[in-house]
Amino acid sequence: MSMQERRPTFFARYSLLVLMAVFFLVPFALRGARLSLERMKNDVKDWLPSDFSETKDLDWFRGHFLGEQFVLVSWEGCTAEDQRLQLLAKKLVPSAPTDGEKRFGANVAGHGDDFVGDRYGLYLTDNLYENWGGQDEKWFKGTGEKWYYLLPDGELRVWDGGSTMLGAMYRSGERLLTRKNKLSGEYAATVDTDYYKRPATLQAHLFKSVVTGPQVLAQLAEPGGSLLRDPENADLDDLTEANQIAHERLKGVLFGPDGKQTCLIATLSDAGKVDLRRTLGRGFMGRPLGRMRQLAIEAGITEDELRLGGPPVDNVAIDEEGEITLARLVSFAVLVGVGLSYLCLRSVKLTIMVFFVGGVSAITSMSLVYWLGSAPDAVLMSMPAVVYVLGLAGAIHIINYYKDAVEEDGIEGAPELAVAHGWYPCLIAALTTAVGLGSLATSNIAPIKKFGIFSALGVLATLALLFTYLPAALQQWPPKLKKSRDGSVQAKSPLSIWMENFSLRVADFIINRSTLVASACFLCFLVFGYGLTHIKTSVQLLKMFDANSEIIQDYAWLEEHIGKLVPMELVIRVEPQLMGTTGDEEEVVEATADDKFKYTFLERMEMAQRVQVAVEEVLGPQGRDLVGNGMSVATFAPVLPETGGTTRDFAIRGAYNRRLEAHREDFLKTDYLREEDGSGAELWRVSLRLGALQNIEYGRFVTDLREIAEPVIAAYRKRDEILRTIDKANDGKGFVTERVTILGPNYMAYDEQAAAKEAGEKIEYKLDPQKIFALTLRDLLVNARLSVNYFDPIGNTAHPEGNSQARLDALMKRDQYFVVVADSPKYDVAAIEAAGKTVIPATDYQYSPSAPQYAVTDADIPELTVVYTGVVPVVYKAARTLLSSLVESTLWAFGLIALVMAWVLKSVRAGIVSMLPNVFPVVLIFGFMGLAGIEVDIGTMMTASVAMGVAVDDTIHFLTWFRWGLDKGLNRREAIREAYRRCAVAMMQTTIIGGLGLAVFAVSSFTPTQRFGYLMVSLLAAALLGDLVFLPALLAGPLGSMFRPDKKSHMGHEEHASGDGTPPEGDDDGDEPSVIPVAIHRGENGHSENGHSGEGKQRTDSHYRSGHSG
Repeated sequence: MSMQERRPTFFARYSLLVLMAVFFLVPFALRGARLSLERMKNDVKDWLPSDFSETKDLDWFRGHFLGEQFVLVSWEGCTAEDQRLQLLAKKLVPSAPTDGEKRFGANVAGHGDDFVGDRYGLYLTDNLYENWGGQDEKWFKGTGEKWYYLLPDGELRVWDGGSTMLGAMYRSGERLLTRKNKLSGEYAATVDTDYYKRPATLQAHLFKSVVTGPQVLAQLAEPGGSLLRDPENADLDDLTEANQIAHERLKGVLFGPDGKQTCLIATLSDAGKVDLRRTLGRGFMGRPLGRMRQLAIEAGITEDELRLGGPPVDNVAIDEEGEITLARLVSFAVLVGVGLSYLCLRSVKLTIMVFFVGGVSAITSMSLVYWLGSAPDAVLMSMPAVVYVLGLAGAIHIINYYKDAVEEDGIEGAPELAVAHGWYPCLIAALTTAVGLGSLATSNIAPIKKFGIFSALGVLATLALLFTYLPAALQQWPPKLKKSRDGSVQAKSPLSIWMENFSLRVADFIINRSTLVASACFLCFLVFGYGLTHIKTSVQLLKMFDANSEIIQDYAWLEEHIGKLVPMELVIRVEPQLMGTTGDEEEVVEATADDKFKYTFLERMEMAQRVQVAVEEVLGPQGRDLVGNGMSVATFAPVLPETGGTTRDFAIRGAYNRRLEAHREDFLKTDYLREEDGSGAELWRVSLRLGALQNIEYGRFVTDLREIAEPVIAAYRKRDEILRTIDKANDGKGFVTERVTILGPNYMAYDEQAAAKEAGEKIEYKLDPQKIFALTLRDLLVNARLSVNYFDPIGNTAHPEGNSQARLDALMKRDQYFVVVADSPKYDVAAIEAAGKTVIPATDYQYSPSAPQYAVTDADIPELTVVYTGVVPVVYKAARTLLSSLVESTLWAFGLIALVMAWVLKSVRAGIVSMLPNVFPVVLIFGFMGLAGIEVDIGTMMTASVAMGVAVDDTIHFLTWFRWGLDKGLNRREAIREAYRRCAVAMMQTTIIGGLGLAVFAVSSFTPTQRFGYLMVSLLAAALLGDLVFLPALLAGPLGSMFRPDKKSHMGHEEHASGDGTPPEGDDDGDEPSVIPVAIHRGENGHSENGHSGEGKQRTDSHYRSGHSG
């Protein structure tokens, strides 16, 4: 039949319309991707679910205190004499306007709590768009990407024109018709007209508070300072002493080791936290310089001089480094990929098509983040690369099917045939890969969950391009074909032919030595599987940066010249029923039954100080040097009185308490003391700083911290129990002057650290919970005016008789109450009780990791407790959750993919066997990381599911053609060779183009991107080994029998098979693969719907039997 009488194929009729639709939608994907990047946000707190106790505690802390989200600012030569310090402080938090400036009454915005700029998050862009609408208006941008305009009369309006592509097109048309822009908006507020003259003053305040080292020093040590015992009558000696104490307390916090280098600490407002790059950014990627840096330049501090540190700086650096790395390396990666693609495909047109599919798929995946209302983070920035590789793989498979069709039947109808024979394996591969990636959605870590969801959606979106754009493009712009010497069309490049021949040699080697190859692969499984048990995880933020990056250089300088920077917060929470007032003797006599057990303001301050001192002694500069000097309310108070139980001591402590309580409101303004909303509980904050560049194991650190702090709080609880026991025995008459014996080591009698120091030996500060508890309890009982004695079972040279039986007998005669701090054979507790004495056990003071962990918002939280919060516990929890998520998501991926494979292969056993090569790359690479001690961070965790998805893609293509060969009557050896012919070249091309293209990221200075780069290369190579070595070895061995078709189908083919097992010639019955239903049906007059005659169809079937390469 002539060509004119044939019905045109689908893509011959509609390819242009398909391409128009695709090109129309691409700009929407581009815009969505760009807007998505503008929303990027990284905050460790957001990584964990809101129902985790660590997240609840940090939210609660941020609701009461400002300082955890601090920014520390300094520079070389920043001293009290540097005028730039105070100038910058004033610029960061300008003083409020006078009442005279608020001329419009209540409706006029001021700089108070309801300041309009803060309410709407207003800020100026580089372009004011002044008079854009013809009303002399000035433009601001606000929260939620909304636009606001300010009119000359002070009226602020929200612009109702959408900043969307459709909105821009509509306004362009309107402007053409009316020759002007139409301005309309909803009323927001009325402000002073001065703001119109100086629009910069209407911007939201990005900083909530600012404090400088000299400012705090003055509050402590200058005339009238809080460290002076008698502020009104202080002389020069008093001022000098106070200055020395203040410098010692502030060293490592606000002053450097030399006592001169100082700094400024700013906290961010809510508006400042919305877009950290607008607040602190370095002005990359077309963004304006951050407000902090702008003001520093205005104050005379150059960008090279400025040093910034603190959690918000970490977060903005992650944002910027992720974007900068991608911007620098994406073009290079594309260039490498294009070169490799051309080398493999030998066609400029095909190379462009392949990269269009991969690139647009990647862009679409990122745009989905915006269109679905989410925001990207550092982890999600790796998603486009994953989708790009998977889109590339699908496109290469389709193109290889296209080449087969062209070589056999010519160009006409080739796109339809390529889709007909590729849609099923591509669809199943994409679905299975999406299932594997979607398993990451089970993670409790938000960035990993988002990565799983959006990468799965991105993979599914690639199918639309594979089955629409690619065949339409092949129809419109068919590649130029070469002819071989015999005149036939040759669509394959020389490299593809070499790959095909090489793969067949590999196939023969594996088939002939299947047992040996499979055994070697299983041995690798066992060895590297053992390595999986040694995997370590880490989510420390600063490990994400290269040693030469700006943030690492800043941190190194700041920690050398100022102090440590990573915040760890402890909050001692004291409920109102434990809070007493003054320590007057008269008031104690007249106190109610419960008042006598309550803690005075001084005693509550001592709680925080005791915790701080205990932590600093073990973990501070004089101990392990993991933390710097801490900060608490006691930092701002005069030196607290010594422990004492005499009448004089009691009077001194009472006077101190009255003075402190008189300044309680001042202490509440320090950000180290708060009253809890609702309950009225007092919150005593102890702020610690860890070394940012020290390799501190956060898990061990948090445990040590609890082992130090909990014995202090346990001593306070035990003090309460002891006093109540004595009071009850005295019929409510009190406990003053009662005699108590402590059974346990008398740490007051000997001090190992002091002895070592005196002997000139190295001092070792050991973590001794018993010592912390015993010394704290002794002080509390003495301050309660009890007479405290010791029976020390250890004994010491200073008191050799301290553990004699005679001393114990004397104490038994004299004292009624015995507190057991340590068990010992030196005394018989049962005998003491039998003698009528009251024994109070006090050995349950140690922190137990298995003890119930309270969130501060829990209803059953104890009356006196310590809340551990800040970045460190959240990061530690994230690290533990990361490991469990890795295991859980991998198991989910394995199970779900195995189910899909069992359904595809119609055999549960075959589905399980087919999973071995799929998990092979995960076991190989992650097992190696475990054996080599390489930590798995949040940037590499999700590559396990990615690797499984890539491996599944190739496995399905391979098994599809293997099963097709079996359905055709081939034996297993021939079916394996057939699968190699069909798939091996495409698999190798995908690995070369995708793997080496992504290898560019391995040279990144951003560690997550760097690790992602070399891990993806390694995993893609391992996946290729799994699918072209391990899988064929399994199929050629005994396990391969599981993949044989059912008996009826097989017997039907055997009737037509020749004696040597090869398929008979001219077998036209059931020519189409049973696993790949070819979507080409006979039309009228014996023609297929794509325009081919039956003869053409017969040639196609003959081609698929002949085993030409795909």
